[in-house]
Amino acid sequence: MKNATYRKMRIVALAALLSLSGTLVFSCAAGQAKKWDEVPEAVRAAILANGGVAGQAVDKEPNKINGKAVYEAPVKGKNGQVLDLVLTEDGKLVATKDDDAADRAKELADQAAKSAPKIAAGPKFSHPREITNPYLPLAYLKQDILEGKEGSATVRMERTAKPSLHKTFKIGDQKVETLAVEDRAYENGELHEVAMDYFAQDDAGIVYYLGEDVDEYEKGKVVSHAGAWLYGVNTKQLGVLIPAHPKVGDKFKSEDVSDTIREEDEVVSVSETVTVPAGTYADCVKVKEKLADGKIEYKYYAPGVGVVMEVPDDGKVVLKTHKTKK
Repeated sequence: MKNATYRKMRIVALAALLSLSGTLVFSCAAGQAKKWDEVPEAVRAAILANGGVAGQAVDKEPNKINGKAVYEAPVKGKNGQVLDLVLTEDGKLVATKDDDAADRAKELADQAAKSAPKIAAGPKFSHPREITNPYLPLAYLKQDILEGKEGSATVRMERTAKPSLHKTFKIGDQKVETLAVEDRAYENGELHEVAMDYFAQDDAGIVYYLGEDVDEYEKGKVVSHAGAWLYGVNTKQLGVLIPAHPKVGDKFKSEDVSDTIREEDEVVSVSETVTVPAGTYADCVKVKEKLADGKIEYKYYAPGVGVVMEVPDDGKVVLKTHKTKK
């Protein structure tokens, strides 16, 4: 790590260099990490043209040159060394500066921490049952009916809010009361499973999944409770069902309980248009789900509605009716 005097010299030198290109409003504050799709198109093009890669880290600096925002991006030079490109918002390259490996490793680590979605870092729950996340507004749900095919089976899901049921979880030093939603699943007309799911929304708008009670049926009788789990009993990991403001690339886990109860999720689109029997919905969020057995499924969340389509690898289940509370 370079000492403080040398780092100060680097900052002064960079300020002098940039001042040759125009009027500079300079600040020693750290840059703000930006996701690739938040960076101006001209800046992205300039980064790619100078050895960068799509999706890489980019900082928006507190500086301005001729009134234009400044961005900084690390790229690999011809000799393998790490270089920092300094560009204005119109894609003009105004400087290229060296950075030693130790400094850059720390900067990248700090940047990753800044850009990662903060979905489970000390959440606060003031009104956990008021689930108003635009993509999963369970507080207004009365009942959804979804129907479709999975493999050779015809399936039907009756998803019903159960506001009269109360289940409380201890999260940190908070007692969090959840909203219960019942999923009643049928296969080929016969009741297959009844799951009571428990959800809560934190003050940031993130919807957490805190467990489920499960009854599996055969010929009308309960034969198993496989898949049941509760936060604080079977796992210490909070499940995240959907972030407050989903963005492409967001990753989270709705279930992180065991080798057989685990799901890794990733937002892969926020601009899908979905047509199902209940209607046509624009600007849907598409979430890729990797299950414990390695299979991939997709869920589509419509603004103001919730889940409108589920696509397992062997079928499709779509929203037939959507009823809300009056």
